[in-house]
Amino acid sequence: MNTAALILTAIAATFAIACLAAAAVAKRRKDNIPSSRERLRETYLHRIIRALDSGGRGAGKIEADTPRRRMALAEAMHLAMRHTYGSDTSALQEAVDRNSLDRFLLRRIRLSRGSRRAYLLTLISSVPSHRDMASLLVRYTRSRNRDVRVSALMAVMAANPSMAVRALAAYPYPLAPFDTARIIGLLRRGLLPIAFEPLLTNANRNLRMLGMAIVRNFGIDSADKSLGNIIASDPDPQTVREAVYTLASLGRPLGRAKIRERVADFTPRERKELCRFLTLAGYSTRAIRALLSEEESRYAEELINSHKRDLVCKQHST
Repeated sequence: MNTAALILTAIAATFAIACLAAAAVAKRRKDNIPSSRERLRETYLHRIIRALDSGGRGAGKIEADTPRRRMALAEAMHLAMRHTYGSDTSALQEAVDRNSLDRFLLRRIRLSRGSRRAYLLTLISSVPSHRDMASLLVRYTRSRNRDVRVSALMAVMAANPSMAVRALAAYPYPLAPFDTARIIGLLRRGLLPIAFEPLLTNANRNLRMLGMAIVRNFGIDSADKSLGNIIASDPDPQTVREAVYTLASLGRPLGRAKIRERVADFTPRERKELCRFLTLAGYSTRAIRALLSEEESRYAEELINSHKRDLVCKQHST
């Protein structure tokens, strides 16, 4: 290839790179410009926040007279309710009734599939609706799609809190930690008046796991006896591990014989994970030695000493 051709090729390559760079910059600028739906959602969000802050007096009537507006309103309610606890939602209920928002979402749920259906079920779990909505959503808890059935379970519990324990007991799949965290979110919003004691003694695994999650999240010290009974007698190893971690999160003594026996059944990796958790939770090497082996206790002591060294180094550097 002669010199002129090489120069032309280089110029063409440079031009192509410049065009790609310009396209990338234009795309970034475009991405930073909110869409009309995002702007609409933000407008509704501001009105919802004013309504929640003022007990419904500061937002006026919230209108959503088209499918696009209803969807934006539902998404705005979901964003607001995810970060709101204990607020009076009567103004939102009025907006739902005025715009038939729950019925609109229910129709969309019927016509959708897969992740889209799960997303719509998540939205409807944040929309204040009447209790009859729960009975219309129950069938989706039997979906073969895991995301759909978990989102449906949340929607049923939010729509009719009196059905919460019954819906959980009838749910035929084990709850994952993230699922339990979503239920705790409903509790924090004040939607589920559930007492933890009956859950801890219930034969249903999901209810026991939820009871322990409540104890851990709300720091309930009076659950020692029930947790000890789970550790002593529950046949499910995962439930036993959760009970041990729940006791540890409360800072309770772990040296009882039955706890030591069940922890001895943990795999080496599980005991090492527990060892790390106990050191971070502030347990002394003496307390850890009463529960774990000598080798694991030495590992805990190394972890504790390394934390102390870090603290000393930080103090000297300040």
